[in-house]
Amino acid sequence: MSRKFVLERDCYEEGMNLYKKKTITINPGVTVLVGCNGIGKTTFLHQVRNTLKKQGIPYIKYDNLNDGGKESISKASFYGDYAFISIAMQSSEGENIVLNIRKFALELKQFIKTGTPKENGKFEEVFKDLLNDAEDKSREVASERWILLDALDSGLSVDNIIDIKEHLFKTILKCNYGNEIYIVVSANEYEITRGESCFDVYNGKYVTFKNYEEYLQFIVNSKEWKEQRHNIFDSRDNKKPTKDVDLEIKPR
Repeated sequence: MSRKFVLERDCYEEGMNLYKKKTITINPGVTVLVGCNGIGKTTFLHQVRNTLKKQGIPYIKYDNLNDGGKESISKASFYGDYAFISIAMQSSEGENIVLNIRKFALELKQFIKTGTPKENGKFEEVFKDLLNDAEDKSREVASERWILLDALDSGLSVDNIIDIKEHLFKTILKCNYGNEIYIVVSANEYEITRGESCFDVYNGKYVTFKNYEEYLQFIVNSKEWKEQRHNIFDSRDNKKPTKDVDLEIKPR
């Protein structure tokens, strides 16, 4: 089963649509969000997350830029995970990213099985009744599991990306505990798009790439869409247009 989402197209109230379609559909399995930097992939993920949250559909989110690096070390320090801190402080940037993704992967088994992430510290244990909404234990949990991954490939080598696709994604889809799995990934590198279902966030449709050249041309077109969007806004002396504007640039 697929799920439909209604997007807020003028989400920054500029009087200009960030996306061409208001209603989009995401299919089960792995979906890689594609487009140049600044086209709206992260904003798209935020809107998907907000809709899932409102509808009570289980989701878990990992942002490689905000949840990794110094932030992950700070969090580990807060929870007293000194073994993680020791390893992280001695690791390179790429090794740290892989380390953080592995730590995130440890939460996925319980999340996929129950619909709630694993508690990973004494403070969550103290307040778990509040976190898990203990007053409504009887409510039915949806059989969908949404895993939202933002900027996943940032700083990763090609072999790391291949490992994640082969060992993380495939394992999640195989060990689904009878639930329908949606893995939505925001990424930039061709290697993570290769062989996957890709979603053009601006045009609101699934696309495929036969090779790197096709993907590169798509990114060039995507950059043109983004630049024209900014040019329209700038040409009006930074004043909001009187009505929403859609771009009509067609891929080459």
